[in-house]
Amino acid sequence: MKRADIAADRQRFLVHCPDRPNIWALVAPPTPRRLSYAPGQQLAFATAQRAIGRLEGVMGIIPNKDFLTRTLARREAVQSSQIEGTRADLPALLTYEATLGLQGLPADVQVTERYVQALHHGLAAVRDAQGGRTAITLELINELHAILMQDAPDGFPKGRYRENQVWIGSGRIEDAIFVPAPPAYLLDCMQELEASMLQYARREDEQGELSVLAQIAIAHAQFETIHPYQDGNGRTGRLLMPLILAAEGYPPLYLSGVLLRYKPAYYSALAAVQLQGNWNPWLELLARAVTEACDDAVSIAEDLTSIHAQWMTQLDAFRSDAAARRLPAFLLGHPIVSARQVAEGLSISGQAANMAIAALVERGILAMPDEKRWGRVFHATAILQRLAQPPQNPPPR
Repeated sequence: MKRADIAADRQRFLVHCPDRPNIWALVAPPTPRRLSYAPGQQLAFATAQRAIGRLEGVMGIIPNKDFLTRTLARREAVQSSQIEGTRADLPALLTYEATLGLQGLPADVQVTERYVQALHHGLAAVRDAQGGRTAITLELINELHAILMQDAPDGFPKGRYRENQVWIGSGRIEDAIFVPAPPAYLLDCMQELEASMLQYARREDEQGELSVLAQIAIAHAQFETIHPYQDGNGRTGRLLMPLILAAEGYPPLYLSGVLLRYKPAYYSALAAVQLQGNWNPWLELLARAVTEACDDAVSIAEDLTSIHAQWMTQLDAFRSDAAARRLPAFLLGHPIVSARQVAEGLSISGQAANMAIAALVERGILAMPDEKRWGRVFHATAILQRLAQPPQNPPPR
């Protein structure tokens, strides 16, 4: 990273890398407490805030919300991991969870499943009665990282800050796009991020309070600028956004799908923050990501609710308490299932689970596509097809 690549007002945060006096690294400047919006960005943020309101409204009235959000969380895990280059898709993750095995699946499906574990751990912390924003501590972030990286080789610093110099960009450090701070600066930078943004509280001398959307934009970009871990920074940093939203009482909102679709713009926007202190591209992309993610989540929730209603009509002949009529709601959160999962999820015997599955197979609700490849698992085809549909661009507002 060349000194000339860094904006003049950020050059005072440059330091030499230890043992590499010809290489400059950037110590993350203090987290901004105010943002200057480019023309149109305040409107974009207002549009994003209205989109969150629509999502809140839908999630407040639909039945089976917990099952729906379970599936959306797994979709987020897949998409956040794919940003980092993993190849596992949603059916692979769901099959892994159903079979508890890797046979026939991409090896990196396990990496994706660790994201699910970390997300659940973080959501449980912020939703606890004593949680909220105070739960988003450096200790929690280290726990999330340790969960994400639990399969890394022995000796890898899991849940601990890196002890060596890293850089962004392949090849030599001399050709790096960005060189974050040396290890000696990481703790101070992370403590500043925790105090100023993760556990955000308005200061008396501030003219205006940052919106929660501005807070997640700042928190994520600042974390990526610090780059505290040897690996796993992208996934850990993207976890911060749904956790902050959940801590503020918002419904689950997952942004990685949009960021994956705009991956070059996403990386470019973060680089603009890091190198130039230019927040405008990232704020613009974040507002768009929130709006599109909300529209997508609302559409999926409405469509899956409609699919569930159609299934229940097909199962009218069964008693209301029959396992066959209870199973469709379970499928909203488990679009690929095994008999074991159904038995455990519905608290029924294995025989009853198999009978319920057979009833849904007979009516075309479930199918067993390839027993030799996937094992004895069943696909809720209508749900998987809907989840595979690309989102539509949001209509003008």
